[in-house]
Amino acid sequence: MPTENPYLLFDVPGGQLAFGDGDLDIWAEHLAWCYRMMGIPDGSTIAVQDFGSSPISFLGSSLLMPGLGRGVAERFDGRFICLDASAERVTLTPALLAQLSVDALVIREDVLELLSAELRKKGFADLAQRTMKTIVVFGDEPPALNPVRLQPSRHFMHVESALLLAPQCVKCDCFHLREGFYEVDGRMIRNLRLAVAPYYLSRGELFGPSHCAAGIHDWCIGWSPRGRGI
Repeated sequence: MPTENPYLLFDVPGGQLAFGDGDLDIWAEHLAWCYRMMGIPDGSTIAVQDFGSSPISFLGSSLLMPGLGRGVAERFDGRFICLDASAERVTLTPALLAQLSVDALVIREDVLELLSAELRKKGFADLAQRTMKTIVVFGDEPPALNPVRLQPSRHFMHVESALLLAPQCVKCDCFHLREGFYEVDGRMIRNLRLAVAPYYLSRGELFGPSHCAAGIHDWCIGWSPRGRGI
């Protein structure tokens, strides 16, 4: 479902994102809001291990995306490091983490196992756990916790086809659907800022506004444990 007169199109799993004039900055501001909701302070260095077509990557800085006025880095007055999520590039991440001070690593759930193994192999696992927050990005299903993997400080729900970005709140542990960006009708979640297909929440519990003081007008999603899950 394209926006009127789109100037930037991205093919994503299950659909397409079409951004019109001004849309990129709206979503960069929302992504910065998500990071603050997960406890990342201004001035932070954020590294993202994802593919370049993901909004979590291309909204990171105006230096990465033409047409973006202020990305996450500019809004945080911090630094943004874009790391590709291909298997070859993930194996290079431990060397980067050993040389740079990274406050938060945002990583796709499906490459977390590989990065954890590489960190253990190179002896950097303890260093990574001590010096940075790890935020694991998942889609429809929350990942189960695994004691041999790098353990996350927070999770981040991202359904690409609906541009659904829901951070795990540091206060209530649920995933916030920000007021003014999403509306909930039964179990259907609609994006109010971009013309995309609605998303049907097949599992998880929905909590209405006033559930959490961090966003009293937000709807929130609570996930049932999966194994030793969230």
